Amino acid sequence: MTPETLPPVRSPSDLQAEAAFKHWVRQLVKGAAELRAFEAGQIDAVMDPATGTAILLPEAQTALQGSSRLLLSALDALPGEVCVIDAAGTVVVTNRAWRAFVAARAGAGLGVREGANFLSACGDVRAPERVHADAVAAGLRDVLAGGRQLFRCDYVCHSPDGDCAFTLSIAGIARDGAVYAVVTRENVSEHKRAGAVRSYGRANASRVAAVARARSPNRLLAALPAREYKRLLSGLETVKLTYGEVLHEPGERMRHVYFPSDCLVSLLTVVEGHQALEVGLVGREGMVGSRLALGITASSIRALVQGTGTAVRMTSARFLKEFRRIPALRRALFHFTDALMLQVTQTAACNRFHVVEARLARWLLMTRERLPSGEFHLTHEFLADMLGVRRVGVTSAAGALQRRKLIRYQRGIITILDQQGLEDAACSCYRHLRVMGLEAAI
Repeated sequence: MTPETLPPVRSPSDLQAEAAFKHWVRQLVKGAAELRAFEAGQIDAVMDPATGTAILLPEAQTALQGSSRLLLSALDALPGEVCVIDAAGTVVVTNRAWRAFVAARAGAGLGVREGANFLSACGDVRAPERVHADAVAAGLRDVLAGGRQLFRCDYVCHSPDGDCAFTLSIAGIARDGAVYAVVTRENVSEHKRAGAVRSYGRANASRVAAVARARSPNRLLAALPAREYKRLLSGLETVKLTYGEVLHEPGERMRHVYFPSDCLVSLLTVVEGHQALEVGLVGREGMVGSRLALGITASSIRALVQGTGTAVRMTSARFLKEFRRIPALRRALFHFTDALMLQVTQTAACNRFHVVEARLARWLLMTRERLPSGEFHLTHEFLADMLGVRRVGVTSAAGALQRRKLIRYQRGIITILDQQGLEDAACSCYRHLRVMGLEAAI
């Protein structure tokens, strides 16, 4: 046996502490068979009746610590940069390569330290990286929510030392009932630095624009060719829209247009100055302010944020300028406007001819398609305004769907429990208005 393989020498105090611990554990072990198993080293843990907690024996503690050290050593040995993120978005483990990147880039390029929140870091990046960081955050949320097992995207970090291009991969893992995300970062720019840095920058900017377009949560923007999308990038600003916020009012000039990412906007017709009836919904499939495409700068409806989330917006002046210059943007907007007009007319007919329960099922399905979760906040008063019925009618319809175990409605939170069952309960209008149909039209 070589010196390297010899067990570590333990001090007398350590041995005394272990002996005292084992003596205390013996008092907890009940029964002759259990005591024999304990003495033979066949028990790893015992239950403390005073606290109801499991107590690991020293050998098991040593094995567990050794396993953890082995795992961390394996992560540090990997040449790529790796971090582990918990369900709240907090970075809980990083390897040596990841820590080196953080130190070299001073936190830029989503170099997040242990204990910091990765999702918050995505929201704090500078404007040139914001669209790409938003795509990363959306992918991470999707993985943590169980919506997908793997997400990949390209990213460019801008710093005084030069641009750094890399690919991020986010994979979901489950442990003890919780979901974690393993993020790996592969640097794809090092081998190009010795060559033509300027030409690489131009080519990479075009490639990143194409990736950002392809990864854009907004389907209308994602449908644009990479070159045309690149023209729009500098004019797009990421904003957070909160429940109840009014974006446009009837008769007022529209100062911005909005492309929702994971939020939802209701289009309301205001009747007699105070009552409002929903005539349309806009989410990730389209744009709020499409009337500008017809050359009209004043809004005809109230645009009310129904589901909190993010969007990218552009000033109306810049949008009109790009709308005239980019044929692909015009085609996409005309397709969406046609689909939105279909939604408005179909909704009007639905409100006239179909029962409240079927209309509510249809409306919940349309909302679900445009939001990243099957759980959202809605009050009976709000639903009554959206559907143009009395509050008691909404209460009755929601109760009927809940008794059929299609939804759960509690304290203003609606959760869809049975997607297929809700589709069966909805009126035929849903088949004409589902988001996938709108995306196909674009």
